Amino acid sequence: MRLGRYAFVLLIPAIPLSQARLDRSRDASAGAGRALYLRSGDEVRRLFPGFEGLMADVYWLRTVQYYGEQRAFAVEKHYELLRPLIDITTSLDPRLELAYRYGAIFLSEPAPFGAGRPLEGVEILERGARALPHSWRVRWDLGSLWYFFLGDQRRAAQAILEASKVEGAPYWLYSLAGSILVKEDRVVAREIWRRQYENGEGVIKENAAYHLQVLDALDTRDALSALVKRFKEKQGRPPGSLRELVSAGLTQSIPSDPTGAEFGYDPQTGKVQIARASRLWRSKYEGE
Repeated sequence: MRLGRYAFVLLIPAIPLSQARLDRSRDASAGAGRALYLRSGDEVRRLFPGFEGLMADVYWLRTVQYYGEQRAFAVEKHYELLRPLIDITTSLDPRLELAYRYGAIFLSEPAPFGAGRPLEGVEILERGARALPHSWRVRWDLGSLWYFFLGDQRRAAQAILEASKVEGAPYWLYSLAGSILVKEDRVVAREIWRRQYENGEGVIKENAAYHLQVLDALDTRDALSALVKRFKEKQGRPPGSLRELVSAGLTQSIPSDPTGAEFGYDPQTGKVQIARASRLWRSKYEGE
């Protein structure tokens, strides 16, 4: 049983002292660098010998706080301190699984949702796989990252296949590894995100739910695009608005995306897309 995680309450009185020592170690003129406190896990070990577990928790809390501040409040979102904060956390506690898993998401998601550096996310998860040989989830996340953020189906399938070999891994991983190489992309994507949602928690579960909504929106967009095409074939022109599809008897109503936002439509080109005002819009889905 690890003291820092399971007896954290006993160490609460030490946190203000630890924080004070960290604050004194910072350069007050360092600007955004204040989040980093110290520059390596070795420095933290020397300053707090015997409290590596506790300090890993402190640094992970600071990592999440920094990510949240950048995502929610920063005008220019750089996330430049994410990687060193994650590195320090996992150096202090190489078995802190959530730091590898969440850290990879923070690094891989494109701006403004994350740092947009998926190769660094791969490095984090590969290090996690070495440190946690009995974790199928870290390897599963690695496969998901290769698939969604780097578009490498072969490496994605290989990582998920490795995950399937770990004792206690769910049965469906093996078949999913094969499906990645033979099925249509969106079908596989939905299956991967659904499994992430069912087996995840916290940020991982929320991230999966978001991407499932995106897939629903893309399916609805494609269905509306097909109706626009049918209208154009009959009328010789694109509809002036999506509402004209209703008056033409092609559909009973015009659906919104899963967030309730109406779809964008260009009557000149007949293009339907997820509205820019929707939180589901991303340029890569619309070819922009």
